[in-house]
Amino acid sequence: MKVLHTADLHLDRSFEGLKNSPKQIVEKLQQANHEVITAIVDIALKNQVDAVIFAGDTFHQSRTSIRTQAYFIDEMKRLDQAKIPVIMSFGNHDYFVAERYWFDFPKNMFLFQKEQVETHYFMTKNQEKVAVTGFSYEHPWINENKLATFPTKDSSVDLHIGIYHGDTTNNGQQNYAPFSFSEMKNKGYDYWALGHIHQPQVVSAAPLIVYPGTPQGHTKKERTVQGVAIVSIEAGHATVRFESVARVSWQVEKYSLRHAGSLQEALVILQDLLLKNELNQGQLVLKEIQLADTQHLGEEFRLSYENGELLQYLQATLVQQTNQAIYLFRVEVLNNNLDKKVVITATPELLNQLEKIYLQPDIFSNTLQELTQNPLFSSVVQINEEWRERSLEHADQKIKEDFVIQEDQP
Repeated sequence: MKVLHTADLHLDRSFEGLKNSPKQIVEKLQQANHEVITAIVDIALKNQVDAVIFAGDTFHQSRTSIRTQAYFIDEMKRLDQAKIPVIMSFGNHDYFVAERYWFDFPKNMFLFQKEQVETHYFMTKNQEKVAVTGFSYEHPWINENKLATFPTKDSSVDLHIGIYHGDTTNNGQQNYAPFSFSEMKNKGYDYWALGHIHQPQVVSAAPLIVYPGTPQGHTKKERTVQGVAIVSIEAGHATVRFESVARVSWQVEKYSLRHAGSLQEALVILQDLLLKNELNQGQLVLKEIQLADTQHLGEEFRLSYENGELLQYLQATLVQQTNQAIYLFRVEVLNNNLDKKVVITATPELLNQLEKIYLQPDIFSNTLQELTQNPLFSSVVQINEEWRERSLEHADQKIKEDFVIQEDQP
């Protein structure tokens, strides 16, 4: 049996961190999410898969735009015409509320609609009997471990697949169906299709347990996307490979202007470096550059960087010369104002390590315990993975504005 497994598409989510983008770039970004769905269906048809699994958070929110619903349904009808079943669960972002859907789902789709665990059965074109067990969110979070009500493998089927949207962290509040991998393995299933974690992870090989990650990154921290998982499943054995579907990629690169003897030379070097990108047809590159060794270029360079003129010129040049294939959204000058910043003597990797620690839900929650216990705050803010990432990103930017972390020079 061959399955296409994807999760965390977050259709309708905006691409974050972009300001004052030109109209043509905005239009490309608006189309990107829909093009990802088309690419997923194309890959399913090309690989002649026996089923497609959406393991939660297909949509970015429970109330999805009519336009996106219509586009998604039309693409699912292409799979229906090819007689490919689609099994779909709903996650903490797109938790299921039947009254919010404007269209009927095609007859090839099976939806997990309740938080109660249930099992769906179907036959593949090779006459393999398959059981798929899962559940959906009906609220923004689920506090209990749903694995407790998953049955063990059904001995009457050829293959048994589990779908689970959640993570292994339990911090006592706003949890996402916390579970343990050891308990998951004990169920005896042939494959576990997971969702919720945006970074792709092959958790276990026996049985195969996979977080495919988001197939389309929506923030600059989501650069390590791999695409959709193509999973070949046999009784007691499964293998996985990935195929890319992203229509927007995020890049960050560091450039040195050490050899620029003048402003003119600096501009030529920057344009040459930026235009060296290998472009994938139909893909938009969102690019951030970090400039080092700029002190010798003087006050005029500093002013043009700080007032945004340098960024604006490079943006316009790239959009024109690459036919809108590259959009430069940020320029950062490194160590240009050391005299204005507090220097912290430490390894530069320290900040990254600290951010990874504070991204852990339990540590993040404990740090903000006094704030989260405030009824007014908790009534307007939903603390989830996305909110944690945004908070750490803002903190990272503020720290870099005020401090320089560098190792002590011998």
